[in-house]
Formats: sequence, structure tokens, C-alpha cells
Amino acid sequence: MQQEANLKSRLIELSEKIVDLIDVMETADDQTELDKVHKASKELHHIGDELLGYTSSTSNDDHAFVQFMLGSVCLGLGYLEKAADSYSEALTLWPEHVGLLNEYFVVLVDLERYHLALEIIQKSIKFGGETPVVLQNMATVLVHLNRIAEAKTVLFNCMSKFPGDTESQLFLAELDKNYN
Repeated sequence: MQQEANLKSRLIELSEKIVDLIDVMETADDQTELDKVHKASKELHHIGDELLGYTSSTSNDDHAFVQFMLGSVCLGLGYLEKAADSYSEALTLWPEHVGLLNEYFVVLVDLERYHLALEIIQKSIKFGGETPVVLQNMATVLVHLNRIAEAKTVLFNCMSKFPGDTESQLFLAELDKNYN
């Protein structure tokens, strides 16, 4: 029991570190703060190695959590195929986890797997509800699938539900300009 508690505590600690390190990598200036990016990348690699050690010794929620975190590490480091595999495995245990669905969606779009990305964003909406960002993501995938009229409909619906959302208005204007 103590060992299980220690594992959960360690996983939470690693999860927090992953978020912090990815934030460093995303906000650091590639020109002037290359050392910060390199250090964060190196730490993410170490965390990934530690997580890989847990993949064979965990089950159920702990295993899903390890896979989710491993996906986040791989995404942060640009290993998109491995991130997709980890997220997919985590979803077998946590099929309704909105954060997991949203990260998996990002990877699928980057991998240009638009049909699956659309399925995943629809699940995210089903379990987590609609937000302007999620609806814009759905519209983006529909554009990639050349389903422009549907993308516009999603944006119109978004604007009616979220009247202050200027991003959807701009996106719709861009679609009107480029696809009329």
C-alpha cells in the first residue's frame, strides 16, 4: 500500500514537472534562450525514460496516467507517432478524459490524421462540452477535410453560443475570403 502511494505521489510530481518543462520550451526564445530549451528537453527525456520504466509495472488508472504523461513528453519533444500511440493506449482506460482527448487531437492534426482527429474532437465535445477553442479546432479539421460548409456552420454556431468570441468571427471571415 505504501509503495502504491509512493508511486502515485511520484507520478503527480512528474506530471507537474512535465507541465513546467513544456511551458519553458514553449515560452523560451529559441535565439537567446537556447540553453533553457536544451535543459528542459534533456529533463523531459529523463522523465520519459522514468515513465517507460513504469509502463510494464502499472495497471488500470496508474497505467493510463503513465501513458498520458508519456504522450505529453513525446509531444513536447516532437515524437508525434509515439505520442499518438501513448495517448491511444491511455484512452483505452480513460475514454472520457477530456484533457487526454484534446492532447491526442493536437497530435492527430500534426500527423494529418484528420478523420480520426474529427472523431476525437467530437468525443471531447460530448464529454467536456463546447468551448470556442474546441469548436474552432473542429472547424479547422473540417477545413482540412474540405468540408467548408460544415466548418462555417460550426463557426456560426460558436458565434451564436459565444457572442464575444472574435476568433471565430475572424476564422469565418477568412473562410469566406478564401472559399467563396
